[in-house]
Amino acid sequence: MASLVMLSPAPMIELPGGEVVLDVKFVEGMKLHCQLWPGTVRCVMRRGATHIDNPMRYSVAQLGFELLALDPDAPVPETLLDEAALLYVAADDMQYLDLPGAMKGRVGKLVYTVEDALLGRIRHACAATQSIRRRIGATWWNLRHEGALRRALRAADGVHFDGYPAESAYRRISARALRYHDNRMRVPMTARPGEQSDRATRLHLGEPLQLAWFGHVEPMSGAADLLQVAFLLRQRGVDFRLEMFGTGPLTPRIHDGIAALGLSDVMTLQEPGPFDPVLVPHLRKRADLFIAPRRLSSPQSFYIEALGCGLPIVGYANRTWKRMHAESRGGWVCRPARPGALAERIARLDRDRVQIIEASRRAVDFARANSFEHVFSRRMTDLRDIAGLD
Repeated sequence: MASLVMLSPAPMIELPGGEVVLDVKFVEGMKLHCQLWPGTVRCVMRRGATHIDNPMRYSVAQLGFELLALDPDAPVPETLLDEAALLYVAADDMQYLDLPGAMKGRVGKLVYTVEDALLGRIRHACAATQSIRRRIGATWWNLRHEGALRRALRAADGVHFDGYPAESAYRRISARALRYHDNRMRVPMTARPGEQSDRATRLHLGEPLQLAWFGHVEPMSGAADLLQVAFLLRQRGVDFRLEMFGTGPLTPRIHDGIAALGLSDVMTLQEPGPFDPVLVPHLRKRADLFIAPRRLSSPQSFYIEALGCGLPIVGYANRTWKRMHAESRGGWVCRPARPGALAERIARLDRDRVQIIEASRRAVDFARANSFEHVFSRRMTDLRDIAGLD
């Protein structure tokens, strides 16, 4: 039976009695792999994780796929490589760049996934620490591995790019490539016609402009810029409300800023609640625009998720949003690191709300075309084709 072997960087915590703790979304994705792959699905995961974003306990015997737990430095078993019809491997952590050589002489195919390009990886590593020494070390580490990454991608049977930056950086060195936008928006979760109509009515009536943001409240998210955006909007006389949903290290700073700037009547930060049943319906029904003050190009999933809720995006011109904006026409692009540019654009839209209504329709159309189901189906179809399976 054709075996799909996935070498996953997702975190895993082993428990006694044949149980593990895994991320819920990861397990849901693995179940879809099992449904769409015509054979056995095996997943290799590394021990050593201490934190999982959305943890849940599972019995290994009831997962629906075969889970193989390895120590951090243990090699992938030769028998697993022998039996694989296709290896599906994340390349960004540079752990499996030797697999093209290991697969020579074997019948199985090799496909890598890539989430970011060299410059993006360096920027993320530098943004994650204030230590100059660590920034230099992270930059050198990424530069030192870039050649091996490119050689591995060139030698693989296919490469899947998660977003525009990785595709732009590595598309020409891969003989077979597929670009996709990973996200959590399923088709039934996208904005309904009635909700779109209600939003348009609310905007036509001149009700306060409802702004929204969700994500991890950390420096790289740009969330702190929203304090200045809200302050400038109030100075301009814009009637608005800004809801922020998220948690993270900047949470106390945001709360303090809201109080210090006297914004508590127009701006809030709260925990988001479960994504599917709580956050998404709220955004579809209560928000008009999504504000994206992120300077870096990834993660990109929240762009699709906001568009799917019917929310046009006003965001900084990083590489992801510039390309997605050009394709979707679902929002507006502003100069990076300029909260004033975001506030100016929002104020102009407040005076011409028909633009928001038209962009909302385009946003939903783009999100439906890139929904979780469609994205996942395209990826699995490509993997089956590469492996020569029906």
